[in-house]
Amino acid sequence: MADKNSIISALKAQANIIKAERKQHANTAERIGSMLLAIIDALGLSDVDELAKCFIRKDQPDSTTFLLKMLAGLEVGEYINSMAEGKGAAIDADGNAQFQSMEVRSSLKVLEVIMNRLSAVEGDFEFTESGTIDKVTHQGENVYLLDIRKRWDFDFTAFREHDVVHGSINTLLSDGSILTSWFRVLSVDTSANTLLVATYPNDEVPEEVNVPPVTGMVIKRRGNAVDESRQSCWYVSSYEGCIMYLEGVTKPILEESNYYLCLGKPKHLALFNGLPINYNHPYLFARGAIIQDLLRVDWQGNPVYEIVDDGLWISTKEYIRGYSQELSKYIQHQVWYKSCCWRCVADVATVGTPPRWNNTQWVCVVGDSNFSLAITTSKGRFFRFGQEYTTLGFVLSHGDMDISVDASQVEWTRESGLTEEDLLWNVEHADFADTVNITPADMPSNWYDTRKVVFRCTVYLKDGENTQSMTEEITIN
Repeated sequence: MADKNSIISALKAQANIIKAERKQHANTAERIGSMLLAIIDALGLSDVDELAKCFIRKDQPDSTTFLLKMLAGLEVGEYINSMAEGKGAAIDADGNAQFQSMEVRSSLKVLEVIMNRLSAVEGDFEFTESGTIDKVTHQGENVYLLDIRKRWDFDFTAFREHDVVHGSINTLLSDGSILTSWFRVLSVDTSANTLLVATYPNDEVPEEVNVPPVTGMVIKRRGNAVDESRQSCWYVSSYEGCIMYLEGVTKPILEESNYYLCLGKPKHLALFNGLPINYNHPYLFARGAIIQDLLRVDWQGNPVYEIVDDGLWISTKEYIRGYSQELSKYIQHQVWYKSCCWRCVADVATVGTPPRWNNTQWVCVVGDSNFSLAITTSKGRFFRFGQEYTTLGFVLSHGDMDISVDASQVEWTRESGLTEEDLLWNVEHADFADTVNITPADMPSNWYDTRKVVFRCTVYLKDGENTQSMTEEITIN
């Protein structure tokens, strides 16, 4: 049988003759047919197993040890290009890829991450030194050597001696359990990127059960047993429902003094005892605050006004109940006028109009019930029958203010023990208002025997739809 090289040479020579033919009526078809038959015969002489080594099969699984280039791209399954409704997977000629999901066992390096605007973080997110354990070697009782994973070529662990460290790993079991390990760093080998650690006893960890560190566990620094500069950290926890800042941490179990700031659901601390705290609602707790604008609202979102005592009322000053641009908060002015304390209840009180019991722009908060009524007499409380006359009047006061003119009705009555005579006197004097004149004719018929008679004054004040009354009496003898 002719060798492969001679067959190829003969076929090339025959093809060149057909290509160079220029004569008319040359039997080209016959020559081409002969050429094809020769090619078929040559293929029949080839070893199929040898040919299979040169090509990738498409009718059965195959592989190659050489670089495989897909110049136009690659599609897997029924590919539909869509982020929301897509199917399959593909890589185009420019290197853009689209998959259903991707799992990375070691690390993922990217120049830019573009995420969905709606994102969620489950578990705890701590802002402190961290690392991942690549290997655990038991060195003895409660002592372990940890190989920390390098995230890049020149990455070295940031943990230091005496760091209080904890780590957790999901067991991937159906109960969703998580293993937690607490340990203290005994020494650090930076060149080898290893930590020598000692685990804490069960009774010194929050979970009350401490497990040894394991491969793949993510570990974080919580504090340091000695170095004060490394005793603080802060974290965001979806389990605790808060943002927490810790200070002075020297061991796994925290003390109340370690909590410096909490935004979210509050911890059950002793310093909160007696306070009306709802532990299901978020609060802000901090050791200190620097605030420029602090606006308080009630549970319905309405502003809570801060009382600002402005001293004695000044006729030329403006008083408000509302937002103060000067103080940058909602305020309610409070003033003192005529021995009473008043609070502004209008957006802006009328300048120059003083607070009064019937001024709707003000309410009295101290002295509100300090109404007083006094009866006045022009001749004192003694009356010499037949020789002198007297005039009775009244003074109605609110605090130190004379509000006699505000009386809506004044009623004068007499009481001497003679019912019919007193009733007649009351009817005859029903129209009298501010004052009433007392003459000998106003004395009862038993005056010479009793030498005593009582005149009573009742004043009515109308405050909106409500009416209140005050009564004072004077005895003349």
